[in-house]
Amino acid sequence: MYTVFVVGTAGSGKSTLTSSFSDWLKEQEQSTLLVNLDPAAHSLPYEPDVDVRDYVDYERIMVSRRLGPNAALIASIREVARYVEELREDVNSFNPDFVIVDTPGQLELFAFRREGLILTENIGVEGRKTMLFILDPIFCTNVKNFVASTFLAASIYLSFGLPMIQVLNKIDAVPREHVERIQGWSESMDSLLVDLEDKLKGGLMIFSREVAQAVYDIVSSIPIIPVSSITMEGFPELHAALTRIVSEGELELR
Repeated sequence: MYTVFVVGTAGSGKSTLTSSFSDWLKEQEQSTLLVNLDPAAHSLPYEPDVDVRDYVDYERIMVSRRLGPNAALIASIREVARYVEELREDVNSFNPDFVIVDTPGQLELFAFRREGLILTENIGVEGRKTMLFILDPIFCTNVKNFVASTFLAASIYLSFGLPMIQVLNKIDAVPREHVERIQGWSESMDSLLVDLEDKLKGGLMIFSREVAQAVYDIVSSIPIIPVSSITMEGFPELHAALTRIVSEGELELR
């Protein structure tokens, strides 16, 4: 049983990828279990097999505690962590090939709070867990945004210590040359450096080579795989990378 945690910024397409990749896996005769960890999700493009909304009522918490939306989300995530044993039992009651865990829409609630670590430690089988960090190609078309996203992926990797793959999602939504440009930055430090220096101004330019080298080191260890949740392009490569990483052990940042 492989457990895949899907993380990313709001709007990057986590839930759509969760749904579409599950459908593709089923077409390959792989069984899946879908887990929703977002207590504030109003609607999902899939029917979760395990759903935190069965345990935690975000709207009730907001009203009963007189909290604003953000404070209610934080309180809800704390409540979710208190039900971690029940969630673990729910997941373990199945025996699928893949457990795909859709994390909260607000990345920081899951990635940078201890509750996220509690959940990842208790869901799934040790040594058979992987994290997908979802990149938005529309956002990452700007080289500075690509660099920022790469550093964010690295910080999440350091927070959880799980093997990670960066997934460039929604490649059907942008021109092919944009996808090729982003791939070029991940494969060639010189290409990244040229475009980065073109965007940086003033004193920041003196750090451009160091930044480019750091980004290149990260993407050399945390690969980027382009996919489309609409056409399912890239899913065979994503599946191969997931099974390879789990079978070979955790990748480490160099």
